[in-house]
Amino acid sequence: MPTNMVHNGSAWSIQRYISGFANNAFLITCAKTNKSVIIDTPASPVELITAANLTEVSAILITHGHQDHVEGFEKVYGLFPVSTGIGTSDSASLPLTPASSIDVSTGARIEVGQIALEARFTPGHTPGSTCYVLSAESDDEKSFVFSGDTLFPGGPGRSSSNDALKQIVSSLQDQIYTLPDDYVVLPGHGEFTDIGTSRNEFDQFMSTPWDASQSGDVTWI
Repeated sequence: MPTNMVHNGSAWSIQRYISGFANNAFLITCAKTNKSVIIDTPASPVELITAANLTEVSAILITHGHQDHVEGFEKVYGLFPVSTGIGTSDSASLPLTPASSIDVSTGARIEVGQIALEARFTPGHTPGSTCYVLSAESDDEKSFVFSGDTLFPGGPGRSSSNDALKQIVSSLQDQIYTLPDDYVVLPGHGEFTDIGTSRNEFDQFMSTPWDASQSGDVTWI
């Protein structure tokens, strides 16, 4: 199995490509149709583009508007001018305006071949942060959450203020920690975790009082 392969099931495969500021970009490919979805477009996305060229790219989804996640957008979109989704509050961060946009409000479904992603609005790290949930529909598939910088192993993404941290916590409680334990979390940087592990860490964090000034790089434990 290629080192960049995260999952290879009967319905879809997921590959990770690292570039830019050690950013994870993902390519989800439908096994039946070869149609694909790109998630995030960091700088210098050479390997991502090489792999995507072997598929029929049908959508680009952006988890949030920070520069390191959209720095390669113009190059990727120039080669694959497909419908693009990004949280409305972050849309001005794109270096160009796509010809066609995708609704990524909470509950919206993005269907590409046998791939069906559900958008979940998770503001806090940025005003438009959005996670994308890919739920298994057969026993040989795993389920995944593309969390951008909203959630990492061991804690949330960086918060600019205590109010932003509270917003991330609320987003996670309402939209992410409601998912089953075995969903694999694929963040915008670094390695992976799962919902059960992360929720247990979060419960430990919530068991003690917060510092009213707490923000920045916070860890659950």
